[in-house]
Amino acid sequence: MFKSIKSFFILLFVLLFWPLSLNSASLPDGFPKCFNSDISKSNFCPLNAKLGHKIFLVDFTSRWEQPQIDWVKGRIFGDALISDTAPYHKISYLKIDNNPPHSQKFVYSKCRFKKGTGSEGDKVNKKCEGIDQVKNIFVQWKKQINDVEKGFFQNVKADQSLIYEYIVHILRESSADFGNDYKERELVIVSDLMQYSKRVNFFKHCKSAAMLLKPKKKQKADKCKSFAKLIKKEKSFASYLDATKPNSSMVKGLKVKVLFINHAYEHEQDLYVTLEKLWRDMFAYMGINNVEIVPQIDFKI
Repeated sequence: MFKSIKSFFILLFVLLFWPLSLNSASLPDGFPKCFNSDISKSNFCPLNAKLGHKIFLVDFTSRWEQPQIDWVKGRIFGDALISDTAPYHKISYLKIDNNPPHSQKFVYSKCRFKKGTGSEGDKVNKKCEGIDQVKNIFVQWKKQINDVEKGFFQNVKADQSLIYEYIVHILRESSADFGNDYKERELVIVSDLMQYSKRVNFFKHCKSAAMLLKPKKKQKADKCKSFAKLIKKEKSFASYLDATKPNSSMVKGLKVKVLFINHAYEHEQDLYVTLEKLWRDMFAYMGINNVEIVPQIDFKI
């Protein structure tokens, strides 16, 4: 009889507490249990943990056409943003434009609030949270993102395209809040990857011998030489890379995704093959090996 009672209570304990242990194990350390006490009211971020940070670095130094805007919008805003970003991970938008990197400010930089339903991290903790409260805050957060999207895609005129400098600024400067104290980091670069500065000009480096025979006004970038040839020929840029590239701790655990825009009015359509190789080698030189490059599908057939 005693053994039966003991077995009953053991079974009851397992049934009551085993699911709780599974749920807690599925959430990362420091995940906010109650939004009222565990997150910042100003930016929705956890007070006691840095779970993840995703920065969207968007290059506005070339003209955008509507199909390109639509393609990028569908990947960095809306439902795609919510489904690809875990709750309480920070989301930041930074533009490449006329401003030098050190003077640029984030357009938006706050954490993704949870929905109140869905996966474990999105669910309400009924012990200290109300579902209506959580859903209302999620609606407020989503409205902020929608407001950012409305005014985000505005063309600017720029004399330089400092893509490398912006990447290094994000990785090196504490003001970007993108250090490896975050458990997950992803840098999403939206660009045609045509670096153009006093240090190095990819429009010049990415012209074939046949293209250089054409009149100067008709020349377009069509084929990039290798990264090895770039640093061999451009000694100043090679020294600049060695002096400024991030160290191993800055790139530890970093994931980079490139949404590769094709600005055909500035260069030939098939340039992306050699330009992608050039940047992959350049990323590797910087110690960044987890790189995904997604080329834009042609919108002019």
